[in-house]
Amino acid sequence: METIIQNFHQYLIEQKCKDIAIFKTTIDGQDCNIIVASLPNVIENKKLADKIINDFKLEGFPEGYSKGEWIVFDFNDIILNCFIPNVREKFNLEKLWQKEKVEGIIKEVVGKKKVNTKKKEKK
Repeated sequence: METIIQNFHQYLIEQKCKDIAIFKTTIDGQDCNIIVASLPNVIENKKLADKIINDFKLEGFPEGYSKGEWIVFDFNDIILNCFIPNVREKFNLEKLWQKEKVEGIIKEVVGKKKVNTKKKEKK
């Protein structure tokens, strides 16, 4: 699963997502990885959603597509939340899952590509 998450993280970087955070948690007894990412505006968020629909050959539109501020993809063991910044700040999912944040995957992927995701580290 870690490789899938790393690949998904890299995919999001290539799509110009910012402030990507990954959380490993359990939802209804099932292990799940929550990914939270930001795009600058509704247009860019919908463009990403269209690309994901096309690239992953999904049918239909994901939850939140019509408004475009918070779009959610459910891939069973991966839940992708794509936000515009002010909506992400309002709902602050990071606070909800802060204990489950996966630091190692982000550091490893970022280290390979030397990409700065502006991730804040807690000391």
